[in-house]
Amino acid sequence: MRSRRSRVFCAGLTALIVGLVPQLATAEVGPGPGSGSRAVSAERRLLPASPAPAGSSTAAKSHRVGRAPNAPKSTLPEGMTAGSPDGAARRLVAQGATDEELAGKVSDPELQALEDAERVLFPKAIEGVRPGWSWDFPGGPKAVPQAGNQAAEPRALEEEWLRSLSMPNIPVRMDERVIKYLRFYRDTKRGRAIGSIWARKIGRYTAALKAEFARHGLPSDLVWLSLIESGHNPNIRSPAGAAGLWQFMPDSGRMYGLTVDRWVDERLNPQRATVAAARYLSDLHRRFGNWDLAMAAYNMGHNGLTRSVRKFNTNDFWRLGRFEAGIPWETTLYVPKILAIAVVMNNKKAFGLHKIKPDAAVSFDVVYANPGVPLADVARASGVAPEAIAALNPQYLAGRTPPSSGSRGKKRWRVHVPRGSGQQATRALAKRSKRKKFNVLTARFGDTIASIAGRARTSAKALRRLNRLGSSERMAKGTILMVPKSGSVAPAPSAPIVVPAQRFQYPGRDRVFYQVLSGDSLPQIAGAFGVSEAEVLTYNSLDKTAGLQAKMVLQIFVPKGRDLSGVRYSTPADSRVLIAGTKTFFDHFEGLRGRERLTVSARAKDTLTKIGRRYGMSSGMMERINRHSRRRQLSEGEPVVVYTKKGRVKSARRVPVPARPLPPVRVPDASALPRPSVATASPAQ
Repeated sequence: MRSRRSRVFCAGLTALIVGLVPQLATAEVGPGPGSGSRAVSAERRLLPASPAPAGSSTAAKSHRVGRAPNAPKSTLPEGMTAGSPDGAARRLVAQGATDEELAGKVSDPELQALEDAERVLFPKAIEGVRPGWSWDFPGGPKAVPQAGNQAAEPRALEEEWLRSLSMPNIPVRMDERVIKYLRFYRDTKRGRAIGSIWARKIGRYTAALKAEFARHGLPSDLVWLSLIESGHNPNIRSPAGAAGLWQFMPDSGRMYGLTVDRWVDERLNPQRATVAAARYLSDLHRRFGNWDLAMAAYNMGHNGLTRSVRKFNTNDFWRLGRFEAGIPWETTLYVPKILAIAVVMNNKKAFGLHKIKPDAAVSFDVVYANPGVPLADVARASGVAPEAIAALNPQYLAGRTPPSSGSRGKKRWRVHVPRGSGQQATRALAKRSKRKKFNVLTARFGDTIASIAGRARTSAKALRRLNRLGSSERMAKGTILMVPKSGSVAPAPSAPIVVPAQRFQYPGRDRVFYQVLSGDSLPQIAGAFGVSEAEVLTYNSLDKTAGLQAKMVLQIFVPKGRDLSGVRYSTPADSRVLIAGTKTFFDHFEGLRGRERLTVSARAKDTLTKIGRRYGMSSGMMERINRHSRRRQLSEGEPVVVYTKKGRVKSARRVPVPARPLPPVRVPDASALPRPSVATASPAQ
């Protein structure tokens, strides 16, 4: 799902393994160095509300007693269809039809009946065989060191212990790295501490996630991949931008049907993210054929793994992990780590974890709220602290249900509230006024917080507060924002627009202006206005080899009738246009600084430096204005330009500055614009 450099592992495992490495140098116990690391933000713990199991000790004070937990639900509005995965992209990952497509193509009734009968005839594994077990012990006979430099167990006792373990429902190969992890969890203090923490945490989501995998026809023990990815923390984010239980990147999440925008991030919704993960793992398994390679591809990417398989000409994950540069070291340990924790969690007694009480499963009621409702209002309606609602709904990134427009204007959004408070919250929300206290506005290409505030006749501060906008957040085209219903702030006057001295006569086109934003590119701007890059360069006297700078204003001649509803622009009618280098141009910009532009006559033996002293100007500025050396002796009466404070000189002669405009340029159509030259070979002499 992410690049090797960007992926990180669970913080608890990182700290404990790293701290353990020096102690294990002689004992040869544990995963060894290079097992990777995951930087984890502070865990935002949800409010568990399920009753403690019968016969167990008293539940922690943070646990609320309630009915059995429900699986987390979608965050989509009531009545709306959840996002659909990209079928073509899934077939590309799976290198053919997906499991769902193949299942839908079963047409032989006898084969289908046989499959149904097999599920009844063989509900359990055949006696004496454990699914997925491999007795391929690496390295031949070995003594197994114990923690604390105790005597080594005989090899027979070690193998007997391994054979006594119940296997998960994903195949486990007893590779030396898997066994090393098992010894780590069994024989070391730190390993047992990690196992204890995870044995407690898995109570929150494991049952719901296993049920989701079973619903998709996948091994339920794939749930432990999520434990290694995120430590079962649904709010975790990696520095690279991956998020949630399954650490999806935004584009990968969208490809598998998750909504990820500035208002909603379904990667943080356990149920929706697990559906996406099940689809992705199913596609990887369809492509590579076994779970070892599927899990490796989840870590390093399916394209990277495919290249390694082709390069070394083997599809054996364990063999690839032993080649120099075969697969990333992180991936080499990733699969054994998942398999080992799967064995541990299926054999808690063998690893001393059977007395640890799991956290109560996360559970909640679901209420429906109108678009744009703050989660704080839901908290008041539920009679709980705002932090409780925020913790149950991390997918709502702006602290409120998203605004809706158009066909989605009347839809309501699902909000999770603590178990038992759903009816109270529903009644309280229904009593609140249904009158919208805001309007919605859709951002255009090139919009900024300031430009949107101007359109809505509100302040940028109010817009940021209402939408929880970051100070540097860029508005993507199509983003829906809330604006006050009755704006009263007068729009700020726009700055004048400066254009080249060239005059264009372009029949059939309208002139508009666009202010460049940081990060804009010439192709983006040209595409937004439906013109060519060469046209934009010509109309603005631009160098195609130079970059555009923020706040430059470009004049663009667009075809009449061009739909610009999705683009921020201005027209000559609502803009003040200045031609670069004219008297009006200088009057404006020098006037902003309280100065005026004057032309004075030089005295005998004057220099720019001497004249500058008389008018309060530096020698450097005099050179910059008059375009020659400050030390050159001037002729008597030679005209010199100075910028001086208004009213300082009464007798100076005011001379208009010639614009020196270029002759008019006629551009009848785009084909008349210059095209890149193509070098051709000279004919032979």
